[in-house]
Amino acid sequence: MEPVGYVIGNNGVDELIMIANPRYADVIKLFDYVYYEHGDSRILAQVTGINRELYRVSDSLAPVVFNDGVKPVETVLVKLLIIGKKTGDLLKLPEAPPPVSTPVYQADPELVKSYLGLRGRLCIGYLASMQDVKVCLNEKAISRHMAIIGATGNGKTWLSVLVIEELLKLGATVLILDPHGEYVKAKETVSKMDGVGLTVFRLSRQHAGDLTYRVGLIAADPDHIASVSGIDDKAIRIREAFSLAHRCVKLAAKAYGDSKLATLRNMERILAQVASGRRIQVGMLQNLFGTKYPTGNLNDNKYFRRLTVVLSELNDLASESAGRHAALAAKRYVRKLRRLGVYSPLSTRLLKLLKARHASVINLAGLDDSVQDHVAYSILSRVLKARINYVRRLPGPKYPYPVVIVVEEAHRFAPGNGRRTLTYGILSRIAMEGRKFGVFLVLITQRPSKIDQDILSQVQNYALLRVVNPKDREALLEAGELMNSNLDKILASLNIGEALIMGPIVGGQVPIVVKLRNRVLEYGGGDINLDKYWGVKDEDYENEVSRMMGLKIPKLTIERAKLLLDKISDESLSDSVIRGYVNGARVEVDLKNEVWSCSKCRNSMKPCEHVVALLLKKAMREAELMHK
Repeated sequence: MEPVGYVIGNNGVDELIMIANPRYADVIKLFDYVYYEHGDSRILAQVTGINRELYRVSDSLAPVVFNDGVKPVETVLVKLLIIGKKTGDLLKLPEAPPPVSTPVYQADPELVKSYLGLRGRLCIGYLASMQDVKVCLNEKAISRHMAIIGATGNGKTWLSVLVIEELLKLGATVLILDPHGEYVKAKETVSKMDGVGLTVFRLSRQHAGDLTYRVGLIAADPDHIASVSGIDDKAIRIREAFSLAHRCVKLAAKAYGDSKLATLRNMERILAQVASGRRIQVGMLQNLFGTKYPTGNLNDNKYFRRLTVVLSELNDLASESAGRHAALAAKRYVRKLRRLGVYSPLSTRLLKLLKARHASVINLAGLDDSVQDHVAYSILSRVLKARINYVRRLPGPKYPYPVVIVVEEAHRFAPGNGRRTLTYGILSRIAMEGRKFGVFLVLITQRPSKIDQDILSQVQNYALLRVVNPKDREALLEAGELMNSNLDKILASLNIGEALIMGPIVGGQVPIVVKLRNRVLEYGGGDINLDKYWGVKDEDYENEVSRMMGLKIPKLTIERAKLLLDKISDESLSDSVIRGYVNGARVEVDLKNEVWSCSKCRNSMKPCEHVVALLLKKAMREAELMHK
């Protein structure tokens, strides 16, 4: 076998410089595997850089070379990252660099396979430099948590979908926190995977989803939901009124054995009573809440005794002007929470979310950051508690199988700027203790410099796509034990759809560059196709939409509708009726009778931008089909 090059120097024990054999100068590619022989061992290395340089010529020959048409002589210098020699099942770096002029050979697939291992069951692609070497990650190493990191548009979600697909094939329970609704489309293609289920949970009826998830008021901390409502931490009296109203409905629900009493509407009724200055007696609650209670003796009921104490404190508020004003303000915040539609007396049953061989997508799109934070905190806390109860055989809700939690936009839930979200605490605990209880994290972010470094440091498996921002690369160097300056150089060389993977998930010794395979499950997100919209002329579609509705559509409405084209989901056409969600609004248009409805704008005299957007998309699709 002819050498592809020769060693001409080294930059330390783990990096070599090779001059390429001229016959192979155009064959050697980035991330190729090569080897050289040292005694009876073969030392595997990987190409991490290729430079072409002019061969040095003397000053007397320079005019001849550059002015008389003589072709300059170039050299191709190749940087090699030494992977090591195989000793049993381990790879070890050589004790010393090879002598200058040591021949270097192209490594064949079998040699690479034997050195790298890759005998796991999470098959996400193949080696970037060898398409016939399949990359299958060690599924057991997911217990050490995983971070998927890369600049926007380089394949983070693509890779996470591949990991989810492979986990589902193995029967895993997967939970996905989805701030932008990117995984909702996976529902459309999950049928292509035999025996696998996927459910989308929405928080609002206006958003896409199969089922609605609710956060329970009875189990919620009143301080947490007060923060979600927007009450300032320094507004002590307003928070006091809010908390007392919460405790009142919670204790009433427990005292009378009726969880339906613990509602935001009943909190509002209590606060309205206090704000009016009227005292509240236990006997008034039945009329106030509009329900009938059991008539038995409640004097021995511990919740009833606590309820009377809380009512006394509420009456104290009602007796003073500042207390009444605080109750009135707290009532406004409760009404704001009611409009969200996120809270109910009891949380959605955990076993609706957690199932083997199943993924649950929590569609948080359209919610404020504080609401997303509280929902994520609620779900993660319940999952961890259920696993702790099962492992330690404690009373309470249990779940018998390990759970993999995928957190998109992880820097939103665990920011590294000193700000502490509710989710930060539970994520930190899962990162440190989750392995013991079978709760594992897959954190996804494009900004590792903005995620909490203590949490990131607990992650041992990294899948790094192209990272451009210097601060983000510096954060990776600080957080990842396996990261070094050599690997940092590789990150800048990755193409879209390539990932540098390191940690126990690839054996723990050798980082590898993977070309991702095609997906089965679809996902949303990605860049908007601007050509599709910037090329649209109002007159091209205005007449068509006006024809559909039998009236003239204003240009301003058309312009607003164009901005909503990428926010349309769940479209359907039945007979002459078009239905769909447009930016969270439920829209229905009856083309035959030329009537419409929009859950946000109601039945206005003229079609709103939500209605027009749905019609505009239909018109554009029909024009595209005609063009084809």
